[in-house]
Amino acid sequence: MLRLLFLLSLLLLAGCTQEQIPITKENASQIHASNPSGIEVNSKKLIESKTDQATSQPSTFGTSKEPIIRDQEVGVIPTSLSIPAIEVHAKVMNVGLLENGQMGVPTDYMEVGWFEPGTKPGDRGNAVLAGHVDSKTGPAIFFHLEKLQVGDEVIVTGEQGENLTFIVRDKKIFPKDNAPVFEIFGYTSRRMLNLITCTGTFDRKQGGHIDRLVIYTELKEDNQ
Repeated sequence: MLRLLFLLSLLLLAGCTQEQIPITKENASQIHASNPSGIEVNSKKLIESKTDQATSQPSTFGTSKEPIIRDQEVGVIPTSLSIPAIEVHAKVMNVGLLENGQMGVPTDYMEVGWFEPGTKPGDRGNAVLAGHVDSKTGPAIFFHLEKLQVGDEVIVTGEQGENLTFIVRDKKIFPKDNAPVFEIFGYTSRRMLNLITCTGTFDRKQGGHIDRLVIYTELKEDNQ
């Protein structure tokens, strides 16, 4: 059931594969990715899972005189990413569904993609940024991502110029067809930002790397 809450491709990047995923009206609600990631794409379930989080608990506020305390939203629409430890400074582009029915990918190997229908960096949940590890001509923006260590900082700048600092909490490598999708993309009460790129051996037959590297970062306390 958890896989049905939010099924996305971990990496729809040319650095991992040259293919994009065609999404039609017939298969938009649940489509199995044909690219090497092997992970289903289900943008409809993303919206439903967010709604479920807001409505799953019965409300008793209607008859209460107690003030309602609303959770502070600090999320930003990211425009740039900085990772001092590996000297990364990159523009961030929104990634969503294109008019032609395909899921967008960073067209520039030195840019990073943010899945815009998902969580904003800084809000509660798992925001996701993905970048190329390499290209046909050499290293790409996330080539040195694997060098990050727990405690390193990741800085996201929003469209209003605001900066949010995230701290690396963990890093894991998963086989491309056996990654914990809910752990990476699903809901959490923490304010997480997960960075994804390809890693491992390059499979020439499939045209992509066999593994995925995920860097888990969390919003620094003084930003909350």
